[in-house]
Amino acid sequence: MERPWGLSGPEFLELYWIALAVSLAWAIFVRVRPRWTRGGAPAGVLGVLDIAYLTGGPRRVVEASVAGLIDSGALVPARNGSVRLVGTPAADHPVDQAVLTDAKRYRHRTLTLLITSVSEQDAPRAIGRRLSEQDYLVEPAEVRRRLRGGIVPMVVVLAVGVVRWVNGLLVSAPVGWLTLQLVLTGVLVRVLLKAAPSTRTAKGRDAVARARAGGITGGWGVTGSANAAELVALNGFAEHPDTALRAAVRPRPRARTRTASAGYAPGTYVATSGGCGSASSCSSSGSSCGGGGGGGCGGGGGS
Repeated sequence: MERPWGLSGPEFLELYWIALAVSLAWAIFVRVRPRWTRGGAPAGVLGVLDIAYLTGGPRRVVEASVAGLIDSGALVPARNGSVRLVGTPAADHPVDQAVLTDAKRYRHRTLTLLITSVSEQDAPRAIGRRLSEQDYLVEPAEVRRRLRGGIVPMVVVLAVGVVRWVNGLLVSAPVGWLTLQLVLTGVLVRVLLKAAPSTRTAKGRDAVARARAGGITGGWGVTGSANAAELVALNGFAEHPDTALRAAVRPRPRARTRTASAGYAPGTYVATSGGCGSASSCSSSGSSCGGGGGGGCGGGGGS
């Protein structure tokens, strides 16, 4: 039987591995290349919220803004991981204004909801657009264009492999190894199409490095004189000096969880707080909690 395309199975597999390696190298090169481009002198002094965007995007910007407003007294921590507005504070930066406007709508606003809500607004994203114009960031559209262009050779390799795979099925040739190669190629294409986690240019990376060394805003970073907003801008809210505020931003556990897997009967719940204690159960039988008799977990006693 004549061999398709003049190549035996092992010869095609070897050629496919080579082509896949070359296309992968090209895709990685295109992926990291934007970070090398466009250096030059900084366009003015960057502020705390600018650095926050460079290190963590819109959400980090809002986190740094909230930390600064708490430090200034415009926001005051309240119970259950919430904050409240004090008086009618004024703010110059659009992100600070957006945070105060959101907090004003509620008597007590949880930090998690506050940060999530404002980070989806235009004010923090406008910082990213400005940093792109100043060549600290690669524009998202440019990143997507480069990522798509980078995987074109790999897609061609995949297409050729699929044609060979179909041909192998038609002539009853073994296609096990080729199938594995095609699956691997498909996974690589999917992974490489995802946007890069950081699109800072060389200029942007240098700005962050100098901020960590205390060289942009004058004295914060590794010098040890950073305030809460600056610490959050560099490392996220997990670095806020107030442990209670750090805990408030972390996802809160569900108040009641099923515990059948922990040895309790089906339909039994463990109370995470309240009169029955942390390990008491409120089962459907209602012997100690709920129902009549005024048990400790609710259910009103008979009157």
